Amino acid sequence: MHFFIDTKTQRAIKKHPHLAKDIVQSYDEKQIKCKSWLAAELEKINILPEKIYVAGSWFGNIIVPRLLKIYPKVQRILLHDIDAEVVNIARNIFFNDIEKVKVDEINCNNFLYDGMVINTSCEHMKPLKIEKGTTVVLQSNNYREIKDHVNCVDSCDELAEQYGVIDEYYSGELNFEKYTRYMIIGKV
Repeated sequence: MHFFIDTKTQRAIKKHPHLAKDIVQSYDEKQIKCKSWLAAELEKINILPEKIYVAGSWFGNIIVPRLLKIYPKVQRILLHDIDAEVVNIARNIFFNDIEKVKVDEINCNNFLYDGMVINTSCEHMKPLKIEKGTTVVLQSNNYREIKDHVNCVDSCDELAEQYGVIDEYYSGELNFEKYTRYMIIGKV
């Protein structure tokens, strides 16, 4: 058996031991499966964004490396999260040496998104404000037992309707033991 924790994750846990559980949770099998699914579907679609917003980005440690691989010519990846400590870890540890990645403490519901926006935590917030013509990559679920899940959906159609998706490139779902994860890729 092989065990490995990369140096950035080690540093994040050492500097922020009170967040160790959250940092480890960001590498959960389901987190990785959902982000990998997103990346696999994006690779099949001919989109060449100049900038990508990740709303509710958390640490960004799983999604950003995949985005950089899919879009090596992207000019900027902007991570938005409301949690100041999470932003600090993402900015100063996980992405401190990647110039293309900018991390900001932002309430996503107070921001107007354009270009391309990814939100893998739609269940945690009201639908975002998004300019017409913006490419969206949205994930949500029907797992209502978690207190912080304030905006669950029961289908891809419901998620697409919440965001006003008019041109759909992909929709699908992943079934887990306690819930279903829904994903829409399209344009509003």
